Amino acid sequence: MAVHETAQIENATLGTVEIREYVTIHDADIDDGVQIYEGASIKKATIHGPTDINANVYVENATLGKSVQIGPNASIVGVTHDLTDAGMEFQNDTFDEIVLENGAFVGAGAVVLPGVTVGENAVIGAGTTVTEDVPPETVVRSATETVQRSL
Repeated sequence: MAVHETAQIENATLGTVEIREYVTIHDADIDDGVQIYEGASIKKATIHGPTDINANVYVENATLGKSVQIGPNASIVGVTHDLTDAGMEFQNDTFDEIVLENGAFVGAGAVVLPGVTVGENAVIGAGTTVTEDVPPETVVRSATETVQRSL
């Protein structure tokens, strides 16, 4: 495994990993067997291997278990801003860690919000926004409408 020359790594511990083009990693611990694909950004995270993080994924303030898979363009965002009577506080981050337990799968374009735990072997469908904990062995997906047409 290798780290591509365009990757930017700061204050991180890396095991035997594969880091592809234009990945940024800050303040993270990443175990052996982790693969991080093009354009991903990892901040304040612990990632156990083996795990696959696909292209253009954003992970901040999260712990990922073993055998986790994250589809392209997903966001695992364990940081927010407090809401006051005046609105969202500007540049005053509030951290609430996300946990993806062993075997969790997050589909393409899904968003997991602060403080959520996704249970062991749970599946988050593509494009789904997750706002509360997901029990182990559960499939969560966005509401969809199926339209049948005669051809």
